[in-house]
Amino acid sequence: MTTLRDYSTQHGQRAAAARLGMSAATVNKVLKGTYMADTKHIEQRVRERLSDTWLGALRAECDRTSQTAAASRLGISDTTVSQVLSGNYKASTVRIERRVRGELLGEQCECPVMGDVSLRVCQDVQERSLGKGSPGIGNPQHALAWHACRGSGRFASRGACPHFNGGRKGASEAA
Repeated sequence: MTTLRDYSTQHGQRAAAARLGMSAATVNKVLKGTYMADTKHIEQRVRERLSDTWLGALRAECDRTSQTAAASRLGISDTTVSQVLSGNYKASTVRIERRVRGELLGEQCECPVMGDVSLRVCQDVQERSLGKGSPGIGNPQHALAWHACRGSGRFASRGACPHFNGGRKGASEAA
């Protein structure tokens, strides 16, 4: 809760509460350590709304272009962008964050198959499906990477990649 404490010191508890979408009394209790309920949902809101790295980059891209254009660039729906920005997105934001960090912030990770790749490419490969009725992967290198993500096939002895977060929409980070 260091981020919440820092933000409250700099901007005030009321401003922090408004940004988090909760009452100032709740923020006060959390900061004092007297909040009786589980704080996981508050911690997630603090990460999403007070940590301005990826979310700030998403807001800036939407301001520069539009929510629809930003969503198209990230490969997600404009409804998802709207819900993430308003704090109403119910699923985990890990996959959205990875797309923003890769596409807008240029962050990379090391893939055991493809070498250094954008977090966006990493997430795209994870979300592909090999099942019946799916369009398939097509690119043989991406197919190998897909197996490396999951620690399957020839990569079974290595286990899942540390960047693998479940490979599906709404999956939470495994590592």
